[in-house]
Amino acid sequence: MTKALLAAAFLLAGLPSWAAQAADEGGRIRLTVFHTNDIHGWILSRPDSKTKKPVGGMATAAQLVKDFRATGQPMLLVDDGDFFQGTPEGSIPRGKSMVELFNAMGYDAVTLGNHEFDYGLDVVKALTAEIRAPVVDSNILNAATGLPVDFVKPYVIKDFGKFKVGIFGILTSRMGALSFEKNIAGLRFVDEIAAARQAVAELRRRGADVVILLSHVGWEKPTDPPFTGDQDIAAAVPGIDLIVGGHSHTPLPVPFREPTNGTLIVQNGGYLTTIGRAVLEIDPARKKVVSAAGELVRLLPETIGQDEETLKIVRRYEEEVGRQLEVVVSSSSAGLFRSRDSESGMGDWLTDCTRKWAKTDIAFQNAGGIRADIVPGPVSLRNIFEIMPFDNLLATIYMKGGSLRRLLDQAVAKSPGSLQVSGLSFRYDREASEGSRATDIAVGGLPLADDQVYSVSAPDFVVQGGDDYGAFSEATDKAITETLIRDLLTWCAKKYSPIVTPEGGRIVRR
Repeated sequence: MTKALLAAAFLLAGLPSWAAQAADEGGRIRLTVFHTNDIHGWILSRPDSKTKKPVGGMATAAQLVKDFRATGQPMLLVDDGDFFQGTPEGSIPRGKSMVELFNAMGYDAVTLGNHEFDYGLDVVKALTAEIRAPVVDSNILNAATGLPVDFVKPYVIKDFGKFKVGIFGILTSRMGALSFEKNIAGLRFVDEIAAARQAVAELRRRGADVVILLSHVGWEKPTDPPFTGDQDIAAAVPGIDLIVGGHSHTPLPVPFREPTNGTLIVQNGGYLTTIGRAVLEIDPARKKVVSAAGELVRLLPETIGQDEETLKIVRRYEEEVGRQLEVVVSSSSAGLFRSRDSESGMGDWLTDCTRKWAKTDIAFQNAGGIRADIVPGPVSLRNIFEIMPFDNLLATIYMKGGSLRRLLDQAVAKSPGSLQVSGLSFRYDREASEGSRATDIAVGGLPLADDQVYSVSAPDFVVQGGDDYGAFSEATDKAITETLIRDLLTWCAKKYSPIVTPEGGRIVRR
């Protein structure tokens, strides 16, 4: 058996028996859809946290896709956005590394995530112009004209001869809370469900037998604040055969079939340790999908191999970035890990560093902005970059105690750990009524006084409205410094080396 056939057999191991062939005796055809989402620049393979064996990376994904493509079976390769921001290899070249890799691997369609806008609209336009695959998004409009923007296509139709596949994209309409206003100026992100209905109707009118949505909207969980997500779209919009999800970093080892319209929802999680594979069984005579299944395939270089041409591209960017960042600046005597659901050692250390630098009473950090952990041992500039890949600047403000009380109440409503804190402690009950979720608030060991003014430091992103913390709008004397949060972390790691576990007990459930 050839390597390509071995790869195909390996991929089919976790799928139903009907997915084992390109077509059956009744003429039904199997379309394989490989999907990635939220890669966040993780183009390198790296040691698995448990086995320590290599996992992930674009060269491994490329080899797997290349081997399957060699079988001649119908297939698509798509990405669901947030593809470059998050690692030095992705962020420093402003996404050019991912564009080169997408082109080398032969992606068929790509959609945008919120983090593609982190460096402004000019970067977005440059990226979409260089990606050979259609970049699709149906709900981004020019705010002035109300017309679709010209740097993406609303959809694309792929003709496989016996059937046609329509692919469209949707980006979360909550961009106002996820991006700096300046980075999305002049754009309007319309309602996801309305845009999806319009796109599906247009694709079906144009002859699409199969409709796939690349959705950078997110997977809804009961513990999250309500928002329009993939399950809502699937239930409200008939005619979508497959939703490739993203944004929420939710791995779905077993795809979810929405019961209302039968849409299959898949998602790969993120960071390219796995690649998703969905198989749609199509009856060309009836012009419809009759069965669908999916799985997540672990990207193991030792098993799958690495495509040499793709690896050359990866190594080139690794070497270019490495010359800047493979510099040890500190060491850590303990592991510091992040969390979005509770106080974390990583959050404690980062906010302590911010408060020491800014010399404020209190420091805050949105937990979603902390993107890596610290493990015991040497700490390099690369580690610091991976912790804080965003170009967020330090902001200083002044807030009254009453405003701080409202801010903490808002934070607890999102998640107890959504804001990491320094200089402040509190107890919380997420189920309590609005205004009483955060209690026993203390600043510097003293009870919070509603009329007292406190100095606060935080990333400019949240101070300027990011993540919808409305209480920050009550602050006064806002000053955006020219200091990157990432740079002050480097200062802190050097000055207070070795890094030790900070004192905890700041966010306690009551």
